[in-house]
Amino acid sequence: MFWNSAENTHKKIQINRCFNERYLVTQTSEIVMSSLVVKTITEFRWDIRVLKITDEGYQIELLSLDNVLKESNNPNMRDLNAFNNAFKRMYSELNMLVGKDGKLIEVKNISEIQRKWSQVKSEMEAIQTKHDNMKGIIDLNDELFNNPDNITAAVKGNEFFEVLFNAWLGLNLPGGRNIRKKSLFAQENISWSYAVSAEKPLPPIGGKANISIVGHATENFDKAWIKNAYGSFPITEIAGHKPQVKDEASYQIDYTSGRVLNGLVTKEEIIHPEFLKAKMVYEIMADNQEVEQEAEPIKHTEKSAEQTNEKGRFSLLD
Repeated sequence: MFWNSAENTHKKIQINRCFNERYLVTQTSEIVMSSLVVKTITEFRWDIRVLKITDEGYQIELLSLDNVLKESNNPNMRDLNAFNNAFKRMYSELNMLVGKDGKLIEVKNISEIQRKWSQVKSEMEAIQTKHDNMKGIIDLNDELFNNPDNITAAVKGNEFFEVLFNAWLGLNLPGGRNIRKKSLFAQENISWSYAVSAEKPLPPIGGKANISIVGHATENFDKAWIKNAYGSFPITEIAGHKPQVKDEASYQIDYTSGRVLNGLVTKEEIIHPEFLKAKMVYEIMADNQEVEQEAEPIKHTEKSAEQTNEKGRFSLLD
């Protein structure tokens, strides 16, 4: 049975206080495509700063400090990771307005992202004579970064939103949320219905809320969908196979502030167990595992980082 949100005002988890937190995110992936099997372990370091809370949402600054390939069974992945990191430099500092439901509303530093692209573009143009395929890459990304709408769409696809604000933010618990997003092979979208629940009724005793998220695919997976999703893979063994998909997560959250303490996200897409499948696991760990004490009733009025008495930290984008 769902709690009545009108009578239970604290049955949702939301960001109630400005905070600064650094996270270590470990991504473990396995992709099988015919005879090719690629396994990788990558570590991200994020510095997340909630600068302001308003009725509209949260002003959040995301600094991507590191993106390091720790392990891989394929030596080519190191070159690919280094190449991808060159493009991720444009998004290494993001200043965003995020809605109370965890969805991106606005990227506030688009001009800074475009300035970074101009620098990277100049570097690439200087070496493109040595690589025939560089010109096409430069032209493609030039079109992307010259259009603010394209930049906003790219930021919406940032792993930050799905890994950290994964369907739970601002939702009355237990509750549900319907989301349509790209499959792991990124060729088609999948419609999901997520069931989100807390281990114990909110607010939790001791300040830590444990929540679980279980996704149920509501996609039809008809012939047209399968053709669009997997038709480009020249693997005869997958003909007629419908995907088996999984999307689940668990989080421990400081209920008073809304700050994620740790989490585990598991995604899987199996078309054929031997010839085409992908699995992605994210482990999230905050540097600070302590919970805040609630000194006064939570009020959802406009607040800024200065009002939370945070000391010794500053914003690179202010």
